[in-house]
Parts: sequence; C-alpha cells; structure tokens
Amino acid sequence: MLFNSVLRQPQLGVLRNGWSSHYPLQSLLSGYQCNCNDEHTSYGETGVPVPPFGCTFCTAPTMEHILAVANEEGFVRLYNTESQTSRKTCFKEWMAHWNAVFDLAWVPGELKLQQVIKQPNFGM
Repeated sequence: MLFNSVLRQPQLGVLRNGWSSHYPLQSLLSGYQCNCNDEHTSYGETGVPVPPFGCTFCTAPTMEHILAVANEEGFVRLYNTESQTSRKTCFKEWMAHWNAVFDLAWVPGELKLQQVIKQPNFGM
C-alpha cells in the first residue's frame, strides 16, 4: 500500500494509468531484501511444512506485531514477529478444525479471532 501511495502522489509527475512516469520503480525495489528471521514456516500435525491458507496481523493497540496464520491441516498459530529468537516466535497454537482453515480475521481492536472453515454437512 505504501508503495502504491508513493507512486500515485500527484507531485511526483504526470500520472499515466495511475503510475508516475517520472519515478523509476527499480530504485524502490532495489532496497527490499529477504530476511531469514522473518520466515514463519507453517507446519502440520506430523511436522511437515504445509501451505498457509490465511494470515493476518492483529488490530488491537500495541499488538500489531502478532501474526495469526491458519493452515491446510486446520492449525492456527500465533507468531510474535518482533521476537529475536526462533523458539519464541510461535507462542500459541491450536487445532481449530479437522480440515483446512481457509481464512482468519481479527475482531477490530481486540485479541479475538474469527476463522473461516469449509463444513460440507452444515445446513441452514
């Protein structure tokens, strides 16, 4: 979002299709780097890496560094992204469902999560 907002500022030049023609993208991208300390692998029940399906940062004040990640095997894990050691990174985990948790959402401003699952036999 910050990247787009910088490029879309009118004072940077004439906008063409929403992008500035006077601002080279390469100069912004060259400063990005991958940091191994920021990797948070999602593991399944047997300890094998599985794809994360949903992730979101907490919206509660002073807790914006907490990342919730749901995966293909139904696990939800909370990560402290400001932790300096890998052992303290995942500080809470639980099996939310016997199958995939597809998405997560924090209750605005609170330490509560909503989870989206697929329940084939659920009827209304």
